[in-house]
Amino acid sequence: MYTVLIAENEPWVLKGIVQMVKAAGMEFQVVGECSNGNEAWNMIQEVWPMLLITDIMMPELDGLSLIKRIAEQRIPMVSVIISGYDNFQYAQKAMSYGVSEYLLKPLEYEILTEALKRSKDKLESLKDLNNYIVRFQCLLENSQGLALDTIMQKQNQLIQSILRLHGLNNNARVGLLNILDNKLKTLLNDFGIEFRDIPKSKHQDETSILKYYMAMLEKWYLEYPRMVKSSMPEAIAQSCRYIETNFKTNLSLAEMANLTNFSISHFSMLFKEHTGSSFVSYVNRLRVDEAKKLLRTSSYAVSEIADIVGYASGPYFTRVFKAHTGVSPLEYRRRMGS
Repeated sequence: MYTVLIAENEPWVLKGIVQMVKAAGMEFQVVGECSNGNEAWNMIQEVWPMLLITDIMMPELDGLSLIKRIAEQRIPMVSVIISGYDNFQYAQKAMSYGVSEYLLKPLEYEILTEALKRSKDKLESLKDLNNYIVRFQCLLENSQGLALDTIMQKQNQLIQSILRLHGLNNNARVGLLNILDNKLKTLLNDFGIEFRDIPKSKHQDETSILKYYMAMLEKWYLEYPRMVKSSMPEAIAQSCRYIETNFKTNLSLAEMANLTNFSISHFSMLFKEHTGSSFVSYVNRLRVDEAKKLLRTSSYAVSEIADIVGYASGPYFTRVFKAHTGVSPLEYRRRMGS
């Protein structure tokens, strides 16, 4: 399963690309749609897609600047540029940032599917790295409501497994640790949580590195619940009610922002501030909770349950379920004796 984020400021073009990616095969799962580079950057850090398809010219943050930022932070992701400009300098700069494909508008289905096929080998090589980040994100949001000692133990195990990459792939190890560090600092800053009393050790041995990350994570898990505001705006409360009623349908961030008359970025910020969860994680938690109930009480196949709770792809459902529960749907059913 390859997760895909699409960024395009022309709504009709965006819709067309989404439809083409979905038609390209069940292995490609669209997990986000954005209308500008800033929205795409924010969503990348929530859903951590494996593949980005982006227009080169967008408001607020253009496609080249977005991909440059991804490259600078060494995020394991395949990028495809779509441009209305057959410009060698644009293409050359895009390739210097690691872009896999530079496609011209108007985009044809056959051209895109061929580009997606060519990307498969690289996507396969990124699967394990992407999984580390997705697991880290899921634990940060603590969607299972785990006790502090349990969640710290899980994060400890995850970071230790990243540290063990040293002998196999040091570049991947360094890149993953930098991503975790940037993510933690951004979250702590956004919520006004002071962390400068946790200096990064000058020693780069595994014990010192692990101690630093665990101290940062403890700060987050202890302070973050206090920072979530208790007074929720009616627009966000209404959104939560709507999501809880319609989570089995194909909900999108853009749709929810439109319902509340907020911009996507403003809705996303308010939603996370007042619910303590990103929109995507909120929907996934509801779907996983419903799936768990069906796994315990029904004889539906896993693929059928995936469809019932709102996932177009069984493999993607399994990935999300395992990220939230630590086990596959079949293993969950077996353990619950269903």
